[in-house]
Amino acid sequence: MQIASSLAAPQAPLRSAHRNDGALIASHTTLAMTVRQPTAKSVQPEPLDPVERYVPLLLKVGVYGLLIVLYVQALDAFLEYRPGMHWGNLLFIIRTLVFLPLHEGGHFISMFFGRTLYVLGGSFWQIVFPLLWFIIALRQRSQTFPFALFWTGENMMDVSLYMRDAAVRMLPLLGGDKTGHDWHYLLGEWNMMDDAGTLADIFYYGGALICAGAIMTGIGWAVYAFVQSGRPVPVLPGPRPTVTPEAEDDIDSEVRKIEGL
Repeated sequence: MQIASSLAAPQAPLRSAHRNDGALIASHTTLAMTVRQPTAKSVQPEPLDPVERYVPLLLKVGVYGLLIVLYVQALDAFLEYRPGMHWGNLLFIIRTLVFLPLHEGGHFISMFFGRTLYVLGGSFWQIVFPLLWFIIALRQRSQTFPFALFWTGENMMDVSLYMRDAAVRMLPLLGGDKTGHDWHYLLGEWNMMDDAGTLADIFYYGGALICAGAIMTGIGWAVYAFVQSGRPVPVLPGPRPTVTPEAEDDIDSEVRKIEGL
């Protein structure tokens, strides 16, 4: 009996050691979970560098300032073609390097769909290309959507000049062949030559309104983004408490020590 009692005696310290180690593991787990627990206090972000705020605003205002110059030049140039008229330098460059390639590219895309669609394709795609850009930018909530919308309206005004010239055919054409005047052919085929001025007015004034709206929206959006950039960013709820890898290693080592007893 004394031998049995002496053998049973060490079990109590062993169970006590298990309880102590279990408490130690629990304390490690609690500490690990509280290490990465986010605080509920409101965090005020550091103020932005003035360069980070003002440079984007100035760049946007500069871009829309150029668009205003281009818009004013287009209002006069695209209203009606007059032989010997002076084109604004910026408008001449944009029309030669951007509008004309878009127009000719539209002809190329439509060349396999019959003569009427081939002729119409130049003016059609000249407007639709920037329109698609605008739709994509708007769906992606990109700040470039007013910029893309401006080019849609500007190309509408350019096409209106071509429409208005259909009856008189005074507008200089690429290659110099006036028999290849797109809108003279189209309106003649549709028996709508007398409506050339009305169609031109719709595209001219519609494009002018779109351009004006795009410029105002772009400047307003730039100012709004500037104001928002100076406000504190709201603190979002943090992730749920998790055990850090270091704490997991500590727990594993403690478990291995206990299992070795």
